[in-house]
Amino acid sequence: MGGGLKLNTIYLVGFMGCGKTSVGKYLSKQLEVPPYDVDSAIEKQRGQTIKEIFHYEGEEAFRNYESLAIRQLPLEHAVVMTGGGAVVREENLTYMKSKGTVIYLKTSFPVLWNRLMKEEERKKRPLLLTNTKEDIFQLYNERSKHYEKSDITILTDDLTAQEVCEQILIELQRFNS
Repeated sequence: MGGGLKLNTIYLVGFMGCGKTSVGKYLSKQLEVPPYDVDSAIEKQRGQTIKEIFHYEGEEAFRNYESLAIRQLPLEHAVVMTGGGAVVREENLTYMKSKGTVIYLKTSFPVLWNRLMKEEERKKRPLLLTNTKEDIFQLYNERSKHYEKSDITILTDDLTAQEVCEQILIELQRFNS
């Protein structure tokens, strides 16, 4: 790592399909800190998939579990992959900024939509099962104003996970100097 990079917890935020999971896994290896996937932590704690939580308990209950999982991070230094809606609650964004650096993986809607329309993605994401493209676009626009409050924004459209990671490392150097 070197170069005097002050390491704290890094929170990856962005809309579903922006690459938080793949970038997070790669970045955690580069920084030699563990990855922490908020959705996986919730599934493990609740003994249900995110899809089941949405179906049986609703989005509000899921958002409560999500806020709790963000605050119960069992590590001091990690790369945290949040759910796409985590920043909608202002207190989550404020908390994450107080504990580390929040990085927005900004992806244009057409690129996201192409990624999300792959069969395996559609099945995993509760919001895609019940909403039209127009609904998802509206949600994307609503959430974007929250994402924009992040410490660092990385444009991901034409980049691989590895290239996004390289951009993050450059920006972290700049942000922490």
